[in-house]
Amino acid sequence: MTAEEISQFRHESAHALTRLNDSSASVFKISSWQRYDYDLERGTLTFSQNGVPRVVASILVAGTTSQSGGTWLWSWANGYLPENVSEPLKKVRNFGIAENIPNLTEPYVPDDGEVGWELTAIATRILEAKGAYRCPGDNGFMYLIMMDIAFADLTPPVKSRNQITCSTHGTAYETYVCKHLIAHPKQRWFCEEIDRENPWPDAWCAACDVFFQEQGEGNEANEKQVNVKLLCHHCYEMLRAQALPIVQ
Repeated sequence: MTAEEISQFRHESAHALTRLNDSSASVFKISSWQRYDYDLERGTLTFSQNGVPRVVASILVAGTTSQSGGTWLWSWANGYLPENVSEPLKKVRNFGIAENIPNLTEPYVPDDGEVGWELTAIATRILEAKGAYRCPGDNGFMYLIMMDIAFADLTPPVKSRNQITCSTHGTAYETYVCKHLIAHPKQRWFCEEIDRENPWPDAWCAACDVFFQEQGEGNEANEKQVNVKLLCHHCYEMLRAQALPIVQ
């Protein structure tokens, strides 16, 4: 690459990572969970709430920054990191050799305060990852690349539920919500009692509740008016989080 092409590549990579991280924040609510923990031996990054894992990502380490040294160190050159999270980054180094990009081939790079995200963005793009996350340390930051990310497996509810495949969340449990709540979730939700055995009860809006009250239940007579839609339980939770207090 020429100097101009390298500059453009860096710029595009930074914007691409921003889009990936924005998507993770929207779908998986990355910044909202109470705690995160990484396990380099297992190559995982887990986000949890009240001790319960909610989102799990498989990770690689892009590199680390040192505030005292003012440098970035690529993970492939860091002998203290497990090979499972560092060796794959040699693909980034090889790309740098092929394209003549010195910052991708030298173990250490001067850190101007921005180089960590910049080089992580490039690595994320080359490795076709799903996003990145920065973890603070005693003397700098560790930059993690999320190769895959998904909601943590939940213990199946006591009440039997079928599993479906969601285009956003993959395998999940089925739930049913009226079309009006899907279109405008920021309103009052009507449903049965939410409990451990039934965490995602069928839900409907105030307008649909009128038809339920006329028949006393959901049946063929009011099915067309209510127009219930199938959702995965992750989509259900994301919509329900926007609701006004649920009427039970």
